[in-house]
Amino acid sequence: MEARLKDFVETLTPSQLLVLIMRGDGVMTDLAASARLRPEQIDMLVRLMEESNPSWSPDVAYQLIASQDCTPGQIERLIGWCDDPGTWDIACGKHPGGERALVRAADTYTAVRYAHHIDPDLMAGFAHAIDPAARDAHWDAGRLRRRHDFTKEADGILRAKGL
Repeated sequence: MEARLKDFVETLTPSQLLVLIMRGDGVMTDLAASARLRPEQIDMLVRLMEESNPSWSPDVAYQLIASQDCTPGQIERLIGWCDDPGTWDIACGKHPGGERALVRAADTYTAVRYAHHIDPDLMAGFAHAIDPAARDAHWDAGRLRRRHDFTKEADGILRAKGL
């Protein structure tokens, strides 16, 4: 069977492969989970995800983090698609810098949502980054305040901004 499948795959045109990859149900997720991808292939796939943000990105990001030998830089780029605590925990376990490094690499939303601990200096930085004129400023400030590791310094920054 494998030989026949290989013969069939060799007959596919690049256009047919593109349709399969972009529209095939779960094809990219299965590829990320099952194929042994080389580091340069992972880089190309992450770049594709960053440029076009296809609907399958969170599933593929999880599979790449969980199933592939990603470099720390690749994990840092993939963590932006983290959409559950399990993916965050796996990434923290695989990254040599652990959660501390990923909190610094992740966007604020992801870090605040999934991190088990945020250092006080980063918490203050997150508070500084909230624009009080932004539509969701009060909501963002509330998310920070609900964290168990919210600091007095961050609270003072938010209060000074009227949040």
